[in-house]
Amino acid sequence: MKTWKRRLLPPVLALPALLLFAGPECPAETFGKAPNFRAVDLDGEKVVLEDFLGRGPVLVQFWATWCKPCLKEMPYIQRMHEAYAERGLTVLSVATDSPKTQSRVKREVRGKKFTFRVLLDPAEELLRQLQGREVPYVVVIDAEGSFRYRHSKYRPGDEKKLEEIVVALLGEPEAGELGAADEPAESGEPSASPGGAPEEHSE
Repeated sequence: MKTWKRRLLPPVLALPALLLFAGPECPAETFGKAPNFRAVDLDGEKVVLEDFLGRGPVLVQFWATWCKPCLKEMPYIQRMHEAYAERGLTVLSVATDSPKTQSRVKREVRGKKFTFRVLLDPAEELLRQLQGREVPYVVVIDAEGSFRYRHSKYRPGDEKKLEEIVVALLGEPEAGELGAADEPAESGEPSASPGGAPEEHSE
């Protein structure tokens, strides 16, 4: 594994990517198999993780319509979907809205013209299965079904680290296709869970 990281990433990106794989959120290059989760998308269609394995990495992003940091992160997720879907990346965006606010999910997705697949997780069962506790939360699962990256909260710049992981797993020469988001870069807001106080970003 170490050989292809050095070969695919330029020197400037090699160290940050290595730190991501070996940092506190990713203690090893792989850290366990992801459960073969099942969920339902916005159209009521059943989704099973194993249907996407083998073709490339799977990026699973958890969010909610009431979560401001989530909404700031999502344009980058859309750009990643547009840049890498044809090369093997699967993006599954998971809305954790309760039944009371679930009607806002379709409105948000259609209004922002997001084209990635959106799943529903009102009881946060899938969030817990994938070792998450709050939103925003992102995990990357490789083509063999192993966890390769996980990250809670969002601050501007986090998308660059995420892209480096995706690029390395796809075998792309280098990252850097996302471009600037529609919204100006701002200081990141801490994430929160319903009914709880916001928490500070942890590296």
